[in-house]
Amino acid sequence: GAIEKNDREGLSPSVLYALAAVEEGCSFVNFTPSPGTDRPDLAQAAEEAGIVHVGKDGKTGETLLKTVLAPMFVMRNFRVLSWEGYNMLGNRDGLILDDPGSNAAKRANKDRVLRSIITDPDMHTRTRIDYVPSLDDWKVAWDYIHFEGFLGTRMSMSFLWQGCDSMLAAPLVLDLVRFVAFEAARGGRGLQKQLAPFFKNPIGVDEHDFHAQFDALVDFYRNS
Repeated sequence: GAIEKNDREGLSPSVLYALAAVEEGCSFVNFTPSPGTDRPDLAQAAEEAGIVHVGKDGKTGETLLKTVLAPMFVMRNFRVLSWEGYNMLGNRDGLILDDPGSNAAKRANKDRVLRSIITDPDMHTRTRIDYVPSLDDWKVAWDYIHFEGFLGTRMSMSFLWQGCDSMLAAPLVLDLVRFVAFEAARGGRGLQKQLAPFFKNPIGVDEHDFHAQFDALVDFYRNS
């Protein structure tokens, strides 16, 4: 493959980091949306090496709120007609997302998470992401949810999220390091699915409801 051919164009940094972790027997946390160990060859290599690994794409802002709020609409039997989201961010992540390809992948991932919870095929959902340099390390998300309640009554909800990107991500990374170090120290091996609530696109996990993910995390450590 690309590794054997030394094809740098075909390898993302996350893949190289994952390969290095496997070869050195180190635990691996992928907080980025890049593949890391989420590809068959590296997943197999990680399992064979017995390293602790987890990913991907840290859940710190708008998607966190979506995975918290969306289950409420399902539980109350509110039919979501439309869910529009608009994001602005100004740090290096924003600059990277100024690239059309990266932007499209990120938007698709955000919409996929929402549709995994609200399964109505007629729901309209769209996410926009713009790079605003003056925001620096801050990000802003504005979401508008149009929904239908009892007797077809149409209502709406909107929220504005303003957060400091680094300060949202840093404590999650620290907690992930602690969890992974704990698992490695007690002889844990392989993919750590219980850490799904930390990620937008948790490897090997189809459940995106944040409440269900967190309950699974608590139950895992309560019973192990």
